[in-house]
Amino acid sequence: MVGTTLSQELKNYIQSMHDQGVLDHHFDHVKALQNEENPQFVMEVISMFCQDAEIGVAEITRFLNAPVVDFAKVINFVHQLKGSSSSIGGQRMALACRELRQASENRDKERCLEIFERMKQEYNTLRGCLNAISQMERTILENETRRRNP
Repeated sequence: MVGTTLSQELKNYIQSMHDQGVLDHHFDHVKALQNEENPQFVMEVISMFCQDAEIGVAEITRFLNAPVVDFAKVINFVHQLKGSSSSIGGQRMALACRELRQASENRDKERCLEIFERMKQEYNTLRGCLNAISQMERTILENETRRRNP
């Protein structure tokens, strides 16, 4: 009973994130890949995304704060972040990455710094959303395990 209620809460939360534009249909594809053989799939994908994104954000920070910006390296990390955020369904973060890439291609450091701040805000929003989803998934899995193995 609790698992069913929490499952509905999870569905409602994901729908809310869709409605706010934080997530798009790509997240639904990730969620659809989870099954009984791999019940932790969504949690694993979220964990990998967050780990990789933290590295990307740190590297972009390092390059943009350098006295002379290596825009090619910024573009490389932004490209990786855009791809991973798109794959997990992080719509607004992917859009911010696209804008940051354009500013980097234009070699506009001030614009890059401005957009990068927004991209980090979008990442923090997405990370919070994904962590909430992961926690609900974990609780649902624990409840199902307890129910099967009393």
